[in-house]
Formats: sequence, C-alpha cells, structure tokens
Amino acid sequence: MTVAQPGTADAEWLAKMHKQLLADDSIQFALPTLVQPKPPEWMKPLLEALAKIGPYMIYMFWGAVIIGVAVIVLLIALEAQGIAWHLPWRRKRKETEAQEEWRPDAGAAQILLSEADALAARGDYDEAVHLLLRRSVADIAGRLPDFLRPSLTSRDIAAAASLPARARSAFSEIARIVEAALFARRPVGAEGWRQARGAYERFAFRDAWA
Repeated sequence: MTVAQPGTADAEWLAKMHKQLLADDSIQFALPTLVQPKPPEWMKPLLEALAKIGPYMIYMFWGAVIIGVAVIVLLIALEAQGIAWHLPWRRKRKETEAQEEWRPDAGAAQILLSEADALAARGDYDEAVHLLLRRSVADIAGRLPDFLRPSLTSRDIAAAASLPARARSAFSEIARIVEAALFARRPVGAEGWRQARGAYERFAFRDAWA
C-alpha cells in the first residue's frame, strides 16, 4: 500500500502560514524565565525561625488540640458539680452589676413584712423568721441565678463573695437566727424576731444601700 505524500503546494502553504504566525506580534512565543522574588531583609529572621520550628509544628498542633479538649472536659465537670464559671472580666462585670443593681422589689418586700408581722403578732416568731429567710433566698435566686444552687446551705450563701457586703451581712443575721431555732432548739422569741426583721429591712430596702 502506497502512502500519499504531501504535495509541494501544501508544503509551501504550511510554510507560509508558519511564517505569518511567527510574524504576529500579538502572540508571545518566548516566555521570560520565572525569577523567585527575594523576601525583604526584615522578614528573613522570621522565615528562618519558621524553618527551624517547621518539623515540630505537628506536635504543637496536637498539643493545642489536647489542651482544648482538656479545657472543655474541665468546664463540663464544673457544670456537672453545679459550679458556674465565667471569664474573669465577665465575672468581674457581673459582680459589679450585682452590687450596683441589687434591689429586691420594695413592694413585694413590704407585703412579705406585713405577712411576717401578722405571724409574729400571733406569737409564731419561728415561722415569721422562716418566711423572711425563704424570701431572702428567693430574692438572691432572682438576682444571681448562676450562683444559687440547690446544694447550697444558708451558710454557703451567707459566705458567698457574689453577694454585696451589706446584703451578705443582713442575710447572715437572718440565717443565724433560723439555724439557732432549728439546730439549737432555741426559740426565736420577740427579740430574735425583732433582729431578723431589722436585718431583712437592711437586706431589702433601697435606703439600706445608700
């Protein structure tokens, strides 16, 4: 079988087209050699440092992962134990806000005192003081929901730094009188009631916070 050879006319035509293509300035055939840019002098120490620690980056990465997991586990454990945790600046802001805004509702506190006075007038001083204590705990729960936990005792609440100093002192006095009645079997009496009532007034009303 004979293979057809390109004719002279075709070869001339191809040569002509190739010549025209090479003469076309809009097409670039010679590409410049890529020259790697040199970093500025001030960056050289940084690049050298990165080159030195490069082999250890994988250890740094996994170290950061382990630390992150440990922090998450710690926060979960604290929450499971009923301990509220906040960033230091958020905790400080919450404590400041609590000190500035701590005001049990005056109207509700006045109604409560009227109910407690009625109990005391009947000679039921123990129940009257218990009523003041329960309402004080409810006021604290309303203001500091992240702080108050079911496991906390009256002494725990009274010792908490989250409470403003004056409110903490007044609450401590009420709690002391109630504990003496419960555990020491010491009747509250008219004098204990008078002390507890005065403490609740310091705890609840705006004038006590001036």
